[in-house]
Amino acid sequence: MTSNMQHEYTELADMAHAPGRLTATAESTYEPGIASAAMQRRRRHKAIGLLEDPELRKHALLIATYVLLWYTFSGTLSVYNKWLFGASERDFPFPLFVSSIHMVVQYTLATVCLWKFPNLRPSQSPTWGMYLTRVVPCGIASALDIGLSNISLRTITLTFYTMCKSSNLGFVLVFAFIFGLERPRVALIAIIVVISVGVALMAAGEVDFVLSGFLEAITSSAMSGLRWSLTQILLLQTRFGMNNPIATMSKLTPVIGMCMLVFSFILEDPFTEISKNKNLDTTHGTAFI
Repeated sequence: MTSNMQHEYTELADMAHAPGRLTATAESTYEPGIASAAMQRRRRHKAIGLLEDPELRKHALLIATYVLLWYTFSGTLSVYNKWLFGASERDFPFPLFVSSIHMVVQYTLATVCLWKFPNLRPSQSPTWGMYLTRVVPCGIASALDIGLSNISLRTITLTFYTMCKSSNLGFVLVFAFIFGLERPRVALIAIIVVISVGVALMAAGEVDFVLSGFLEAITSSAMSGLRWSLTQILLLQTRFGMNNPIATMSKLTPVIGMCMLVFSFILEDPFTEISKNKNLDTTHGTAFI
């Protein structure tokens, strides 16, 4: 009896020195509602603590800056491409050829960055087998995404193009499910359904609907979903030697550029047709282009 009483007194003393433990025990044992409220309070205090963490705030600010810059450059590029390639604007009908030159510029900049900043150089390089089975498919999907996007701008309005491209998220989720990057959940499936219905309603309500341009933009969105899923796989595995964005660009842009150049030769015949374009009638126009 004495031993049992001492044991009970010892437990009570321990609880007295640990009020949090006593409260948690009482709440979880006797009053589930209060325990739930206490848990919510603890979570709220933890969230406030995280927000007060200077490192976390710095990280959040950095991400917000990246997102803002991406939207700025992406939006500006879309407007510029529409102005350059659009039949009602500058009417320079060689989007694939111009995009292949973009890839040369990106490859050059990525190579300079890797040369200038050795810490960006990956420790491993993909084998030829990896390159052909992992990098090349990602490059082809990227080429189709960018190429079809720019081609569609010749026939559809920039507003309609932007709405079509909003379906990117749905395709990204579909391919993320296929490659096991995301676990299928009801919420994500509902997002895909809502996006699909929205795109269908948007297409039905478009006054200047052009079927070919719509199909090009939607196919581009599908290729975008495939492209970003494959890119994430390449970024996550160090054995591919592409575990940072600069290294990824240096490996992908040659494939994207070559694909676009081949498509351009087939569809645009740039070396024969460019000289006939109205933008090149004057020295100023040629220099501008």
